Amino acid sequence: MKTSMTIPLPLSLAERDRRWKIAQTIMERNQLDTLIIYGDRESAAPAPFCIDHYFTNDRLGSVVIFHKDKKPVIITFASMMIADHMQASLRGDQQWIEPEQIYVGKTGSNIGAMLKAIGLSDHPKIGIIGLEPYPPFYFDGALPHRTWKGIIEAFPKAEITAVYHDFFKLTASKSEEELALIRYAAHIGEAMSDAMQATVKPGISEAEVAAAITSTCIAMGGFTAEILLGSGPEYIGWGPPAWQYRSQAPRIIQEGDIVLSEIFALYGMYETQHQAAVAVGDIHPDLERAAAVARECYEEGLGALKAGVTFGEVVDTMEKPLLESGGWHVHPLIHSINPYGPIGFGTAPGIEVLPQAMRYGNAGRLPNPGRDLVLQAGMCFAFEPNCAFDRHLVNLGGTVIVGENEGIELNKNSTHLMRAQY
Repeated sequence: MKTSMTIPLPLSLAERDRRWKIAQTIMERNQLDTLIIYGDRESAAPAPFCIDHYFTNDRLGSVVIFHKDKKPVIITFASMMIADHMQASLRGDQQWIEPEQIYVGKTGSNIGAMLKAIGLSDHPKIGIIGLEPYPPFYFDGALPHRTWKGIIEAFPKAEITAVYHDFFKLTASKSEEELALIRYAAHIGEAMSDAMQATVKPGISEAEVAAAITSTCIAMGGFTAEILLGSGPEYIGWGPPAWQYRSQAPRIIQEGDIVLSEIFALYGMYETQHQAAVAVGDIHPDLERAAAVARECYEEGLGALKAGVTFGEVVDTMEKPLLESGGWHVHPLIHSINPYGPIGFGTAPGIEVLPQAMRYGNAGRLPNPGRDLVLQAGMCFAFEPNCAFDRHLVNLGGTVIVGENEGIELNKNSTHLMRAQY
């Protein structure tokens, strides 16, 4: 059992002002009249596009509009946010947004009307966070077509600039208040990984394992968007457990299985990721070998994740053991979180190397964006090195902060192959 950890204080108004200054900086650098931040619906997980929350510290799913040096306007999806805002005020919660800033009506036409009401010219320069690709799920951007259409119809002569990259560069290095939330999320994720290890044993279903992981998170005041989970004597899939989307019974764990997971722990919408893998008794030698390679990749990446190097250099260092082993991998070795951005698949083979892949139209390879990013202390990355030999896959890892001389680990247990305790 992990030692207790004090829950961080709510984010301060000084933190709010720092973030609103970032919005002003984005406008100044791009000579914008207005900045629009699109927030996707709440409960869109994992990897939700919730940039609105960064500026509101409130319920997800709004569009935030900064105009010149004024306080932002919040256009939310329904009156339920107003009800929640009222309740928070009655409860005495510290709030970043005042009632006068909030409007209901998250549609393109309403956004266009609001932009006119706040005084935009007929030829405005508008920056939007939500247009650019945002892997792993928003490859065409998060902003819906009808929202875009409403803005364009209201301002057909507008000059529109995509500014997510500026946002990432200005926010990826975290403040001390933000790091406190990330550390607490990692503390929750560590306990979730412990709960997984304690639950996994022959005769237990994958659903019981997922329930133990989830209940641990909620009991500690956290939130988990989703758990990726799979098991078997060999396993090559990656994603939610199949029983969540197909009508089939959850698999029963057996002796000799490997149980693989990706655990998402969030606190205050700051996320940590934990690649917990549990061996059930004696497992196939190729699984042991794959786990050793994944751990070596983790250690290489940990030493390389320091201020001043490029993200591409970290990826190249991290994948060396994988390349030397002759194994393949199914998902990224590393990617940024809080916010998402650079992704490191590297050059090692993927699932296309399996004979079964020949039957598919295109097994596909995802890109490696962000290789030129120069790392700064305080940036946050998910380490998820994974290695497979034939159909025997193991992934390990956790959340690491960029340090001055090497990466700063936020958790330990899921960075090694864990063993079932029975």
